[in-house]
Amino acid sequence: MAASTLPAGLVFRLALAVILDTAVHIVWKLAVLQLPNPGALPAALEAASREPLFLLVAALFVWQLVNWLQVLEGCDLSYSQPITALSLILVLVLSALYLGESVDTLKVLGIGFVFAGVWFISRTDHDSSARSAVRQ
Repeated sequence: MAASTLPAGLVFRLALAVILDTAVHIVWKLAVLQLPNPGALPAALEAASREPLFLLVAALFVWQLVNWLQVLEGCDLSYSQPITALSLILVLVLSALYLGESVDTLKVLGIGFVFAGVWFISRTDHDSSARSAVRQ
């Protein structure tokens, strides 16, 4: 099936979904690195409640939720969810660049498969009009 042209607003919301998902993971990791390594869950929660980066993570989650609701309003889940896997690629790159994490051949190969999968999904139709069938 040939892919139909995506509306500009949907392209923007899908790109924003990828960016927000990436930001959540990177900021979350940075927030965890600020914790003093408490052993018990209550101590970890108390320490996290005082870390401003966790508030940013919460705000990003809310923004991500609002954006995701808009994405799903105009796009099939079977199309949009795989597209957001592009955040896996960004997380790997940013983790290597800014967090000093290692990138080996297997990770690069795995990311290649993710990218190929997203590319194949992007060639399909984004709206199968399943919404009308569900509502009936």
